[in-house]
Amino acid sequence: MKNNKFIKTAVFIVLSIVLLFTAKDNASAAYSIFSLTDDEYTKISLDYENMYENIKNKKIYEGKLRDISNKTANLNIMTNIKQEQIIKVLNEFLSSCSIEASSFDFSEFSNLNNVETEDSEETSEDKIDSAAVSISFKASYNNMLKFIDEIQRGKTSAAISSVKVVMNDNEKVYGTIEIVFYALKMDEVYE
Repeated sequence: MKNNKFIKTAVFIVLSIVLLFTAKDNASAAYSIFSLTDDEYTKISLDYENMYENIKNKKIYEGKLRDISNKTANLNIMTNIKQEQIIKVLNEFLSSCSIEASSFDFSEFSNLNNVETEDSEETSEDKIDSAAVSISFKASYNNMLKFIDEIQRGKTSAAISSVKVVMNDNEKVYGTIEIVFYALKMDEVYE
């Protein structure tokens, strides 16, 4: 019996020692899975900082883009040119000045990006378009002058390129006025 107890105790001690060393190796292996080397930690830390900077820069960029879009909207610069828009704008001006227009002649729309300047770094994405319209009209001389003032002070980017007028005896003028409308094309996402 004493032998049996002794064997059981010896087996217990041996198994305990084996388990202790095995558990120690497993614990250090488990710890090494969750611990990072200095290089790994540095890489992860740099990746996190870069992501944080990118998020911060994106928010700043989006805020500035909104500000630019709002400023552009407040300037009343057309973002694209369509005949319907031009007719609506001209109709407002003509009505407010009591001018009768007999015809509108639109010329070809043109892209002004081909004009090169020394300090210009425009890309193909920068688009400045223009459209010219010729209006035949009948009005009083004072209303014609009022119309010209309205165009020059107007809410749109437009320039009068020429005015041809014929007066008759009853203070009515008949003429043709050529107006060029300009638009700054913007990305549709930010309009």
